[in-house]
Amino acid sequence: MRIALLSHYPDDETAPAGGVWAVGRNLAAGLVAAGAQVYVVRYVASSAGSEARTVVTGQPPLVVHTVLLPRRRSQPLRRAAAVPALIQAVKMIHPDAISAHESEYGLAAVRSGFPAAVTIHGIPRQEFRAFQRWRNRLDLALTVGQDWLMVREARHIVAINNYALRQYQERTRARFYRINVPIGEVFFQVVERLPDPHTLLLVGGMNERKDPLLMLQALALVRQRVPGVVLRIAGRPLSGPFGALVQQVIDELDLAANVQFLGSLDQPQLAHAYAAAAVTVLSSRQETSPAVLMEAMAARRPVVATDVGGVAEIVADGKSGYVTPPGDAAALAERVQRVLLDPTAAAAMGAIGREIAEASYRRELVGRQYLAMLRYIDQLEPHSHLV
Repeated sequence: MRIALLSHYPDDETAPAGGVWAVGRNLAAGLVAAGAQVYVVRYVASSAGSEARTVVTGQPPLVVHTVLLPRRRSQPLRRAAAVPALIQAVKMIHPDAISAHESEYGLAAVRSGFPAAVTIHGIPRQEFRAFQRWRNRLDLALTVGQDWLMVREARHIVAINNYALRQYQERTRARFYRINVPIGEVFFQVVERLPDPHTLLLVGGMNERKDPLLMLQALALVRQRVPGVVLRIAGRPLSGPFGALVQQVIDELDLAANVQFLGSLDQPQLAHAYAAAAVTVLSSRQETSPAVLMEAMAARRPVVATDVGGVAEIVADGKSGYVTPPGDAAALAERVQRVLLDPTAAAAMGAIGREIAEASYRRELVGRQYLAMLRYIDQLEPHSHLV
């Protein structure tokens, strides 16, 4: 079966990219393992002043079509310009069915004329509310609009958890399919080791939605009972006004000796970082289905995260980790302390988390589920091929 996979997509397995980029790479591998011919279609910014064009690399069963769009466009405008360019690339491929991820890719898919299923990874209107800074909101505004159009026009939608299903099922007449996101094999393959005691790992950008300020407040409380606690932060270095605010809070709480910035890590480095930490933490104020929790569980580590979006569907509270109320630093600190001070219970939680990850998030499993769905859609809409 010829499948067009419309998604952000990193250049290699080790690229330091998370979110939909990682999903694109893992789903492509899972679909190929399931027996599909996969044609990835992505767009990236090209050099200023250049013309839009498509570059094709790779050989079947995995071919990548990269649509190059001029860098002179702002990010929101480039996202809008991507839709017709992606449609043209899909028509060159003439797939049996399309799996699309993110709003601009989804909008291109449903307007291409081919059988298409769009996957909901983020809830743009909820992300819009999670940010207060106007630059973030401006960038998200177009995404909210594209998401609205995509959902209105889509006939088939994949919900990656029940939270996403609830957010969209009243807004569309589309048929829904419930399939988890896949995570990389590297997180299952990391060598078992004893974690560094009293070490926390936070993975993600330093922005309002991830709410690292809450984690820093919780860290100050944890330090009262665990003086040697260290929070390692993997992601882009601090930058901009919000990065300055994060540094200010670190200084005000006298946490310089308790916080380490690891920078952006590639996938193998991140897998080792999970294995090295006693617990992975997530203090977000908004999430849909954070893969960092799944990856930590695959690496046999307990997790402590705020109860936002679909977090409670990933974390078996009290079994593979803990879920705490959003915005509650004291509750977050108490659960982190509980894990750090009882390494035997933490190891048991890590083992349960591994079992959950094995049964739910391996990319070969998810690839088979997507392929079965796309075959079904292809049978439902055979005349859509006449484009």
